[in-house]
Amino acid sequence: MEIMTEKIRKIAKEALSSNKVQMVIGWEKGDFSFESIPVFITDAEQADKLVLDAYCINNLSKYLMEQTQKYEKIGIFLKGCDSLGLNQLLKDHRIDREKVYVWGVPCNGMVDSKNNKYTKCETCLHPTPVVYDELLGEEITSEIDPEERFREVRILENMTADERYEFWSNELSRCIRCNACRNICPACSCVKCVFDNDDINVLGKANIAPENGFFHLTRAYHVAGNCVDCGECARICPAHIRLDLLNRKIIKDINETYGAWEAGLDSETPAPLVSYTLEDKDNFAVKKGGK
Repeated sequence: MEIMTEKIRKIAKEALSSNKVQMVIGWEKGDFSFESIPVFITDAEQADKLVLDAYCINNLSKYLMEQTQKYEKIGIFLKGCDSLGLNQLLKDHRIDREKVYVWGVPCNGMVDSKNNKYTKCETCLHPTPVVYDELLGEEITSEIDPEERFREVRILENMTADERYEFWSNELSRCIRCNACRNICPACSCVKCVFDNDDINVLGKANIAPENGFFHLTRAYHVAGNCVDCGECARICPAHIRLDLLNRKIIKDINETYGAWEAGLDSETPAPLVSYTLEDKDNFAVKKGGK
């Protein structure tokens, strides 16, 4: 990791000095040795802040939405899961690809200071970025069974309806409505969230179970088919709500209904829920209700 840290510092310094990019987004050390946090560098002399170690867990792609509005070109270091988020933002027309230079970082998984490894890393299918301008290091091939990421979802599916209700009631009761899950999600990229629209009063501010549930279910269905399964929503949640399980349940259902689908593999293929083919199982030509 020390060799890679020196490498990214040199790359960033050269890119900023030559004006190849006007900003570099990467990671720097936080207040603790087990903490690496996002950093935004515009001065080549500050490139020595950059690090690449086992704690660079943050998905940096979402920051491009704001920063590409300020600079002509931005350089960014992206891991495999981060690169899926970049593709989703491109597909949603939230950023301009021409304004981003991507240094791809092959990743063997990040370390949680409290556990051996982050849950999101244990089921990562793309340790090598799927999109980049320059790959820093050798490609890493995933040896994980794609179905393994649904193991915990199957446990929930095998519960009774009452047991599932109790599980999710307990999870969502801890929500403090901080919006961290929404703010970090690369698939949650609306310019203005419906929940922030005071004119229509979609949701109140009371921290009560029905409203918490409505918020999370609405958000989960809003990103259905676009969620890249990066796990950032669950990682960032201060209440440790397993939002990743909610999203993975929807991903599993989409795969079983429409065929294998993985968001973020490219920036052009439309998601199943916004596509229609004659081979779709549901026959839209047959009237099923209504007037």
